[in-house]
Order: sequence, then C-alpha cells, then structure tokens
Amino acid sequence: MIQYLNKWSIQRRLLTGLAPVLLLGCSSVPMAPGTAYAQSSDSISRSQADADSQLMFEIMISELAGRRGQLDVAMTGYLRAAGKTDDPRVSERATRLASFGRQWADAEMAARRWQELDAESVDAPQFLAQALMQQGKSEEAAEQYIEIVKLSSEKEETLREIQASVQAADADQIVGIMTSLSDAFPTLAESHLAMARAFLLKGDRESAVASADKALAIEPKNTPAILLKAESLSVMGQPEAGLKVAKDALEQDPDNVRLRLGYAQVMVQAGRYDEVGEQLDEIFAADSLNPDTLLTISSLALDSRRVERARVYLTRLLETGEYQDQANYYLARISDQQQDYYTAIEFYDAVEGGDLQLRSQIRVAELLGRIGEVEQGRERLKDLATVHSNPGLQTQFLTAESRLLQSADRPQEAVDVLSGGLERFPENGDLLYARALAADAAGNEKMLLDDLNMLIDLQPDNAHALNALGYHLADNNRELDKAEELLIKANELLPNDPAIMDSLGWLFYRQGKLDEAIELLQQAFVLLPDSEIAAHLGEALWLSGRELEATDIIQNALAKDPDDDKLLLVKQKYIE
Repeated sequence: MIQYLNKWSIQRRLLTGLAPVLLLGCSSVPMAPGTAYAQSSDSISRSQADADSQLMFEIMISELAGRRGQLDVAMTGYLRAAGKTDDPRVSERATRLASFGRQWADAEMAARRWQELDAESVDAPQFLAQALMQQGKSEEAAEQYIEIVKLSSEKEETLREIQASVQAADADQIVGIMTSLSDAFPTLAESHLAMARAFLLKGDRESAVASADKALAIEPKNTPAILLKAESLSVMGQPEAGLKVAKDALEQDPDNVRLRLGYAQVMVQAGRYDEVGEQLDEIFAADSLNPDTLLTISSLALDSRRVERARVYLTRLLETGEYQDQANYYLARISDQQQDYYTAIEFYDAVEGGDLQLRSQIRVAELLGRIGEVEQGRERLKDLATVHSNPGLQTQFLTAESRLLQSADRPQEAVDVLSGGLERFPENGDLLYARALAADAAGNEKMLLDDLNMLIDLQPDNAHALNALGYHLADNNRELDKAEELLIKANELLPNDPAIMDSLGWLFYRQGKLDEAIELLQQAFVLLPDSEIAAHLGEALWLSGRELEATDIIQNALAKDPDDDKLLLVKQKYIE
C-alpha cells in the first residue's frame, strides 16, 4: 500500500507539477493545475479522482509514445486530453504535435482550444493561422494574421515573419493573404513589399514592381523595395531601367553596401561585365571584413568572369575563417578552369563538409586522371562508392570514372565502365548519355546513336540528349532536317544554353544560312568563350567574307588554348 501511495504521489506531481519533456524540441514546462485541482485533495470526489487519474494516464501514455517515435499515438492522446482539461499547455502540446504531423484539421481544433484557454498566447494565433492556411482557408488565415500584426509592437518585423512562414503555400494563396494584409495596413511599407514578393512568387513581375512603388511612396529609401524593383525590371527585359533605379538610389546613398551589392547584381544580369568590377572593388574596400559580403561579391565576380578579382575576394574570405568550404571550392574551380590541376586538387581536398565535399572529391578523382594518376583517381571513386550506397550517387561515380578514363585517352575502357553500370541500372538516363559521349570518343557511332535515341524515347524533353544527337547529325552534315527539329526543341527547352546555341548555329552553317549562324554563334560565344564555339564562329565568319574578324577570333582563342584540335584545324584550313 505504501508503494502504491508513493507511486500515486509521484504521478500526481508529474501531472500538476513538472511535466515530461516534450519531444519535438519544446522546452520542458510545468503543467498548471486545471480546475479539477482547485479544491483540496480531501474534497475531490471519487468520480473526479477517477477522471483525473484517467487524464494523467492518457498524458503519460502519450509522452511514452512520443519517446518511442509513435507521434501519431502521442498526438491522438494529447488531442483527447486537451478536451478534458483547462490547462492550456495540454492544448499547446496537442497543437504542436498535430502541426508537426501535418494533421491540419486537428491542429486547428487544438489551436482554437489553446487560444480559448490562453488569450494572451503569442504562439496560438500563429499556429491557428498556419493550420487554416494549410487547409486552404485563406480568408480565415488572413484574419488571424491581421490580428497578429495588430497586437504586435513591431509590426514591420511581424509582417516579415508572416511572409517567411507562408512561403510553402500555393502562390495564389500567398497573394490572397498578402493582399488582405496590405489592405489592412496600407501605411506600412513592409505590407506592400510583402505583396511585391508574393507577386514574384507567382511570376507576376509587373504587379511586383507596382507594389514596390507603393512601398517606395511611403519609404523612398527602402533598400529592399529599390532592389526588388530594379532586379524585376532587369528580368522583364528592361535592364537599363533597372540599372537606373539602382544607380539613382545609390547616388543618394553612396555608403549603402547592400544597395551597391544589388546594383552590381543588376549589372551582372544586364551583362555589363566590363563595368561591374569597379562596383565590386568599392564594396570590397568598404566591407572587406564581412564574410557574407565577401561570399556575395566572389559569386558576382565569377558570374561576370572577373576571375582574378574573385580570387582576391575568396582568399580574403579564407582569412576570415567563415565559409571555408565555399571559399576553397570556388578557388579550386578557378584553378581547375585555368588548368592548374595540382593547385585545384589542394583546394578541393580542403573542402570538408556536405555536398561540396562530395563534389570536390569526385572532381579530384577526375583531375588525378588528367595528371596521369589514373589508378589513384579510380581508387578514390571506389572508396567513395563504398561509403555512399545511394544509387543516384553510384551512377555519378560511374560517369566520373568514365570521364577520368576519357581524359586519359582510354575511351573504350570508359565505355566498358558505363556498360557495366547499365547492367546494374538499366535504362538510367545519366549512364546512357555518358556512354553515348564515350562511344563517340571511341569511334562507336552505332552505340552513340542507339543510346541517344533510347534516351530520347525515355525522356523526350531531355534537352542535352536532343542537343547531342542534333549536333552529331549537323557536324556530320547529314539528316539536317532531323537535326534542325531536335536542336530547335532543345533550344526551346533551354533557350539561353550556349552549348545548344552553338549546335544550332553550327547547323545553320551547314545549311548555308551564314548570317543566322554567325548571329547565334556570336551570342553563344559571349555567354561561353569556349574553344569549340570560337572554331565554329571563326569558320562561319571566314566563309562569309569577314576574314579579319575570323582571324582575330581564332588567334585569341589559340592564345588561351594553343593545343585545341578544332582551332588548329580552322587555322590550318583558312588562315595559314
């Protein structure tokens, strides 16, 4: 009997005193006594005691279920318990569990009970709004969000938090909620800026610009609104207008680093690569100790092909001790592109975490092949394959091994590796595409055509497969009508891909459409100053009578890549 009383005493304290730890990351909170415990224990009737005992039992079972990972059982128990006690913390737990389990109808019911019991709660309305939104009850959700903002002492910040919380919803739903908020708070710039961002999610940039203008009418120096408008105009095909918006604002506030960063971003979007370097250097001089700024300007420098500037920024980023993996990875990429493979390997090996580390190690294996350490590179890939059993990664390792072997001028071995992979992963698109390229290098045209045709049958919208087959036909000057059909479709799927633009331009050259060929090849060469594109452009220019331009293109390309076979062939054929 004493043992039973002691046990009951502990359980009673557990219910009315220290609650069990909530498993979903919430802090351990004492559960306040409900009305059932307002009287002294002597006056509690046996029926009430039985009810209390049952409630306590349900809560304990729910907690135990949660500890065992049975969250559905825990949620059901807490939902049942929430209706039997006036303690708001039981309803809170039920709400959190139901929300975590995405049981939105239950979450709504529990959140309403929580709100009823604790009218001062800050979190209850937010959970209720989320549950309503997830059920498509946008108007009711908007009403909750409006009340949340009304009660907030930091309304602008609360609007930003609400916007972040609804990002997973449907774009139309977000627009509806933000419309209600902007109507409710028309004098807050942030409400119109949130509206603009909602329109961006929907892809309606014109409306986004209009909303940004409303925000700027209230706060003319609102940096996020200025940048949103500038970048939207640039993407809408009005780069000069976008640049003017950012530039005018920057003249009014020249020390605003964030604004200058946005201006540089718009310059990159507009293709103003020659001018962006000055902006990046000004930002570097003003904020060279800020790791976030350094990472951003490094990315912009790489996007605008200011490689040496990027190297300076990334080296400084390494010195800060932040974003080490990103800095090492991009420094490796720079050395890799400059064919300084030993330095690239050092930087790649310094990348220590996450997806970047895996990508780095795969590339190291390929580079080992380029410097003559073929077997060492293959061994690295085998080690990676042992550690990472995911089938998707396994195919990546196989395609990397094939590239390694091709770079070592062993194309047939590359084909064999991929054929073995296709036995393990039949009809895998990545392996079929890789084997087609390896077969081309090995001189096996039948396998090239069979693999690309099979891949296109399996994936009719695979732009890279369409491009590879179309280019092969165009380069061999046969079935040009079919090549045109393939390449036009590929270009529609990826309209700004320089490799596809090059293929289509080369097809026009084969068809004798020199003006169209030159125009497209020039566009491709601006996007990607690659040796093969230079060779195609140089040949098209020469045959159109523009020999001086052709000579400049070929000579400049050879200065960067003196051993490229295609460039040397064009030089020998026309220039020498």
